[in-house]
Amino acid sequence: MREVSPESTGSYRPDIDGLRAVAVLSVIVFHIDKTLLPGGFVGVDLFFVISGFLISRNIVSEIERGTFSILDFYRRRVKRIAPAMFVVIVATLIVAQFVLLPEHAESVAQSALWSSLSLANVYFWLYQDTGYFAEASNRLPLLHLWSLGVEEQFYILWPLVLLLLYPFLRGRYLLAGALLAASISFLAGEALFAPYPLFVYYMLPTRAGELILGALVAIAVHKRVEQYFWAPAALPMALLGTALIGGSLLLLSEGLPFPGLRAIPPTLGAALLILAGHCRVTLVYRCLTFQPLVWVGLISYSAYLWHWPLLAFYRYGHSELGPQAGVTIFALTLALAWLSFHYVEQPVRRWNLPALRAIAVWYIAPAAAITLAALGAQYLDGYGLDFFSPGARSRLEAQRPRDFSPTGPTVCQARRLAESDAVTDRCVAGDTSLGEPKVLLWGDSNASNFVGLLDVFGKTAGFAFRNLAHAACPPILGDPTPFLGSSAVRRADCSKSLELVRAVIDRYQVVVIAGRWQVHRRATGFLPELFNTVQTLLHQGKRVILVGKAPEFQGYDRYCQARAVRYPLLDCPVVTAPLDADIAETNALLQGFAARTANVEYFEITPFACPDGVCTTLDPEGSSYYRDEAHVSENGSLRFGRDIVQAQGVPQPFSRIPEWLETLPQSQSR
Repeated sequence: MREVSPESTGSYRPDIDGLRAVAVLSVIVFHIDKTLLPGGFVGVDLFFVISGFLISRNIVSEIERGTFSILDFYRRRVKRIAPAMFVVIVATLIVAQFVLLPEHAESVAQSALWSSLSLANVYFWLYQDTGYFAEASNRLPLLHLWSLGVEEQFYILWPLVLLLLYPFLRGRYLLAGALLAASISFLAGEALFAPYPLFVYYMLPTRAGELILGALVAIAVHKRVEQYFWAPAALPMALLGTALIGGSLLLLSEGLPFPGLRAIPPTLGAALLILAGHCRVTLVYRCLTFQPLVWVGLISYSAYLWHWPLLAFYRYGHSELGPQAGVTIFALTLALAWLSFHYVEQPVRRWNLPALRAIAVWYIAPAAAITLAALGAQYLDGYGLDFFSPGARSRLEAQRPRDFSPTGPTVCQARRLAESDAVTDRCVAGDTSLGEPKVLLWGDSNASNFVGLLDVFGKTAGFAFRNLAHAACPPILGDPTPFLGSSAVRRADCSKSLELVRAVIDRYQVVVIAGRWQVHRRATGFLPELFNTVQTLLHQGKRVILVGKAPEFQGYDRYCQARAVRYPLLDCPVVTAPLDADIAETNALLQGFAARTANVEYFEITPFACPDGVCTTLDPEGSSYYRDEAHVSENGSLRFGRDIVQAQGVPQPFSRIPEWLETLPQSQSR
């Protein structure tokens, strides 16, 4: 006689709370330190499966009993989700108005408004700034509510689908239809990820398969699937589910395309665990019902709600999250989750109101209040109470950096270069009185680090140059695909930019090449491809100058002084560091190649940026050269150039460019 799970005949499943605990702990650990659990983000997908199972189990049972009510279903969902979510949104909105810079506080207000309307995922799909110099996503306090948007939209549609189709598609036909819908969703995610990664990540059509997978288990359970297979199969099924989830947590990483087909292993693993737990008590079932795990599962929803704003607000001020801060935030998350569970979630569940009144009290009224508050915050331009204090606003504005612009008046940098960039005078710097330049500064966004510097060198030595920089795209003449990520948009932008460069590069006699070399070098075969590009240019009769990577400063925040005006106890020390070992090693390889290759020169600013071996972001007057941890601002680049010229004149090889231009054969113009 098989050992039946004591919960399989009732509504409560402690093993599901254990699975919830696995999901939320995975997500929290991942968000604290990705290296601890590279695939921890799949915890969200485990939640989707659990949610799809629980709501579908209840809907199918009630439909068969003839007691299902759409309004009552929405009443239960509102009571379960809305109150705790609104508490977190309100708390986040209030804190943001006091501690964030106004433009970021205003952005939080916008996301709060959309989140209160169950559209957080739509907001972040449409409006999340993914530009090269955008605020880091781990500093957006309400970003995690995208997953609730997906669930809430599923809750609106799925009951209607079941209500309409269940009477006609009972049993195996309903299972087949749900399986087909889930498959289409997974396949759509796989097919659309490259051209539309944000849509795939945030939106319901490509996430619905995960929720429907849970619904499939619910339908199978309702049809007493345990009668149709050998009872001891429950343990292998549970072990397989555990292996699929464990493997996903350890082997997946955020650098891989996800969701799509990669979402199948963790979600299938969750479905197998839920099904096995229904059929039989197993070793895995007993592990999931371990009391501390069940306790975490009970507060998992509130823990998920609270953990991300805590991390985002901390990272907003301190960027890096050390072990002590991570442990503290983890403990604080559980404490707030316990308070939220006992004083928000539980009381609301016990408060029985008619459906329409409950929806009005627990959703419509608070959503309207948050909408008004969010609109008010935007009206105050994100300053909060400081809007009414000219002194406070002046203190804040006085600390803002003045030369942050990623692309200044002569910097030509874009995700995709345009044909106009190759002819416009705006992209020309140096001694512009000389006419059309015969020198090209070419590279990724790091080439922009040197526009101001070369402008000073050119004006002093007597040469002009055009600059063309394609962000996150390596400066090579061959196929860039092996050195890019999976994004089809990025690949297309890079390929089109390189096509433009190939078409115009014969106009130039000297080519100066710069890039974020240590990052590109991580891709196998990059340096040989770069050196092949240089050899091609040499065969065309050109001179080439390779520019070494400028120092980087992990955790550097140009806005720190401005943030410190509002952010409590924020310290902004002078950022200094030794030259990164990867940068130093890669620069040495470039320098070695230049030393053994005729007509190739090498230059780097490390001797000037890192006196006595210590790199600093500040010039001698205390102003910052840098706009972020990896990029020099245009004014900073100009100051670098002036400081170098004042100290030693125009350094070689740039001082020799006018001489080269006189002796090299003239390139043909197109």
